[in-house]
Amino acid sequence: MKTSSILVTLAFVGFVAIPGGKAAEGHGSLAESEVVKCEEKIATVRRDVLGRYDDALSELQMSFQKAADLEGALAVRAERQRFGKDRNLSERELVVEPKSLRQTQLQHLTKMQELVGLVVQETLPRLVELKRSLTTAGKLDEAVVARAAMEKLQNGHIPVARTEAGAVVGVDTVLLAYAGDRGRADKTYKGQKLIVRGVVSGFRPEGTDGRFYQVYLSGPSGGGVVQCTLASSVYRIREDRSNPSTPVLVVTLADGEGGVWRLQKGQAMDIRGVCEGLDEVVRIGRGELMR
Repeated sequence: MKTSSILVTLAFVGFVAIPGGKAAEGHGSLAESEVVKCEEKIATVRRDVLGRYDDALSELQMSFQKAADLEGALAVRAERQRFGKDRNLSERELVVEPKSLRQTQLQHLTKMQELVGLVVQETLPRLVELKRSLTTAGKLDEAVVARAAMEKLQNGHIPVARTEAGAVVGVDTVLLAYAGDRGRADKTYKGQKLIVRGVVSGFRPEGTDGRFYQVYLSGPSGGGVVQCTLASSVYRIREDRSNPSTPVLVVTLADGEGGVWRLQKGQAMDIRGVCEGLDEVVRIGRGELMR
């Protein structure tokens, strides 16, 4: 996604669709400024990685030539000629043979996607906070500008990828995804079994029948919680309030096997379960405590 197209979109939303004159313009400029800085960093990352790709192709062609491998040398030369024209590398350009050329392409493409993703992830929290503060202040149209900026950055530079089953995901990562684009986050996490890693920030029974217990995990930023549901059919759960200042949740397996968990606020914890998406909070169902 080119910077100019993003700026045109933000300008349209910020100056045409938003009533409120200079106030709207000011907040639109904040979101726009973050996008511009992010795009500049992305351009720098791409230039650096693609420069190294160019060097790697030169070395690879030389190795084929020294090995008297004409077909390999011609294939690499063809890729160098293509790359020299458009200075781009994407999945469309990946070759099947020779394998060493494909490996070189994948290595640099993966590195570029990884570094670009990190740049976008550094920017998103600032846009999330801007959107949150504007929404709280009732400046809903201005908040739309920040949301549009997040969507443009994510959709333009980070492909939607389903999280692998059983993957360990930090609480802040999940919360940031849902704060930025709920639909996109659902495609990544909803319905998937994963392990959420965070710090216990609280716990309470759900309802009055005691069938379920909620354990809340927060991340290092403290910007929200993920609610994890434990079922009494799997666990025996009680609260130990012998020390009112530091209550402890005592959890054992219903069959009496597996030892005892003693959960208290501030304790690091991994909980495995199925992501149910966002409903006031991000919810993880069928929670299992991990050792």
